[in-house]
Amino acid sequence: MSFSADSTIKTTELNEVVVRVFEQKKSSFSSPDAIAILNAQDLTRTNNTSFVTSLNMQAGVRMEERSPGSYRMAIRGSALRAPFGVRNVKVYWNQMPLTDAGNNTYLALIDPDFFNELTIIKGPSGGIYGAGTGGVMLFNTPNATQKKIIHQQVGNSLGGYKQSWDLQTNGHRVYASYWNQEGYRKQSDINKQWISYEYHKELLRNTQLDVITYLGRVTYQTPGGLTLKQFQTDPRQARPAAGAFLSAADQKATFRLQTLGVGVQLTSRWNENWSATSNRSAQLNLIENPTIRNYEIRKELNFSSRNVIHFKNDDLSVDGGLEFQTGVFDSQTFGNKKGTKDTLQFTQNTTLQNASLFLQGEYKLNDAWNLTLAGSYNQFWTAFIGNEGIFSPRIALLHHITPRQNLVVKVVHGYSPPSLGEIRPSTGIINRTLRAEKGWNKEVSWRGKSKFLQWNLSVYQFDLNETIVIRRAADGSEYFDNVGRTRQQGIELSHVWKLGQNLELTNAETIQNFRFVNYQIAGKNFSGNRLTGTSPFQHASTLSYAFSQWIRWHIQYTYTDKIYLNDANTDQLPAVHLWNSKVEYQRGKWNVWLSAENIGDTMYTSGPDLNAVGGRYYNTSAGRNFSLGLRISFN
Repeated sequence: MSFSADSTIKTTELNEVVVRVFEQKKSSFSSPDAIAILNAQDLTRTNNTSFVTSLNMQAGVRMEERSPGSYRMAIRGSALRAPFGVRNVKVYWNQMPLTDAGNNTYLALIDPDFFNELTIIKGPSGGIYGAGTGGVMLFNTPNATQKKIIHQQVGNSLGGYKQSWDLQTNGHRVYASYWNQEGYRKQSDINKQWISYEYHKELLRNTQLDVITYLGRVTYQTPGGLTLKQFQTDPRQARPAAGAFLSAADQKATFRLQTLGVGVQLTSRWNENWSATSNRSAQLNLIENPTIRNYEIRKELNFSSRNVIHFKNDDLSVDGGLEFQTGVFDSQTFGNKKGTKDTLQFTQNTTLQNASLFLQGEYKLNDAWNLTLAGSYNQFWTAFIGNEGIFSPRIALLHHITPRQNLVVKVVHGYSPPSLGEIRPSTGIINRTLRAEKGWNKEVSWRGKSKFLQWNLSVYQFDLNETIVIRRAADGSEYFDNVGRTRQQGIELSHVWKLGQNLELTNAETIQNFRFVNYQIAGKNFSGNRLTGTSPFQHASTLSYAFSQWIRWHIQYTYTDKIYLNDANTDQLPAVHLWNSKVEYQRGKWNVWLSAENIGDTMYTSGPDLNAVGGRYYNTSAGRNFSLGLRISFN
């Protein structure tokens, strides 16, 4: 929803938040698309080191953690294609892509307290943000117009420690952080460092310059999946040796990433009707990844550009532009001899390019009706599978039932080419026949707001063709295949209640009936089965209460129904109930808090390995743990 508990908890009514989305300023109430808006307080409600808790409070959104640092994002079930990492979800920072040309985002690099805002677009965007069927995440950082020094320290009962410094003055911002966390399981520690510099300056009266540079390093151990028996016997163990494979600890299974990035954006306002935005960015990723099976070294160099021209008057707004990305991806795979490179097995190098040419217009038909028409031509090219292009339209009609209620009907086409990790999976065999998945999303939304209540209800059906799913080879390595069609039907409801001057309740419900429509493989027919890795029902609630002007209490509850672990639907994760809480004291420059996660000490798996060979689905999540934090702000 587009408002914050912290910004409204001491007021008598709910306030609306406006953000820049689809190249226009919109709120979740006025947008023709399904969006969720999180401010800085929402992003760190009970956890200052991970996005998992805050994102899982949103309807239609699920973030999974296989182990600290190893994340998956599922917006309306889009994690089906990701054994690890964030794929099929486009991520931007201040309108510049963090997602590389290979359709992968290293979300483990960034911290929740680094940003002041996140907007989540659910479902396909019609190519306005490039190709993709999962959704879009738009991160924003402050312009640093005021002088601030913010220092933060966080300690965790599992043995973790985080420290950050945030210096802002006259458009300059330097942010540096360090985080080290001992894992709940063996072989699951994480260590992360990050430093970034931003510059925001109005060069001329109508021209804005924005610069971002960053250097990051993250190393996290990967303990591997357990069988059900292993999970029940000793949930904190790493994957033990089996057959010809040594254990995850013996092989020192680890993911190491070093990244360097720079981006420049110019925003020019030509007159009262016309303006333009243009940005360029580059990113270099150096990766070492010893696993149970092998030892991979990758070098990934990416370049991105985005150019948009805007026109706006009282009744019409038009945005047209081009986004282009290219990447050079070099990979060498060696044998792994207890964490040391062994004999070179194979080398795979390639170049990827993708481009989206888009145009959208929004016209105010009258005081009661708004029409949005948009379209994009998207093209993807790699030496492995050649060139593929497609046109994706987007049509939406918004009706103001009353000044406080809207009804939206939308039809949008989605297109998502295979990512590099799917074309070149861990089996080492190039898949030259993998095709892009594409389909139509039909959606109806009803939104309303009053002094004490805001709600957002969306009902949709997404019919996807050539759906890409994960398969497993006999040694546990993954590969990907197109499986025909899936039908994804869902209901999402977000509602916030102002229960008093000091009390606010936020709820989110998600119902998903996601099924394979036409899926036959190796003589087996999975048609009609539920989509792997999805849950039929999710619920999340946050209750925020202000004891006084300085003391606040937040308690969160999430319920996740059973999750189907394989395409045959024979194995399931049981339903999970989780409770988190945070008490904070904020007065002047001081902010001190104590938070507790998994209060009931539930043994569960947040991020299972789907279609795992031998039933090694289970990645144990942390039990009950506590964090103590201190934040000091100097103005």
